[in-house]
Amino acid sequence: MLERFTVALLGFYLGFSTFFSFVVAPILFSVLDKSSAGEVVAKIFPLYFGSATTLLGLSALLTLKGGYKKVAYLLLVGTLIAAFQEFYILPLAEELKHSNPSAFKVWHGISMLLNVVDIFIATFGVFYLIKVPRKGND
Repeated sequence: MLERFTVALLGFYLGFSTFFSFVVAPILFSVLDKSSAGEVVAKIFPLYFGSATTLLGLSALLTLKGGYKKVAYLLLVGTLIAAFQEFYILPLAEELKHSNPSAFKVWHGISMLLNVVDIFIATFGVFYLIKVPRKGND
């Protein structure tokens, strides 16, 4: 039962993160001017990264409780990545956006890469919990 709930949490995270990252954001930047699209996305990011931190963190705790130590630690890494984006990269990028556009581009690229890493971590967690039978302490 715990595994199913964790898969549902990770599935929810995967759904909104892939939809926002690969559908919503590109559409915003294709139909709005760059500045307006950036303003909209900047308003969404705190909720996006906060939700990622919460869902991945809760999933890490549940997998640890369920006896999946390796998956729990991997999800903890994903949680830390999302928190790093929320509490460090997001404020830094907002500051750099107007003062240092080249540094902003670098941090934006780092953030995009970390976002994809989190998506892969959550995907692995889902497949692991679905395919691997519970072993106790793996």
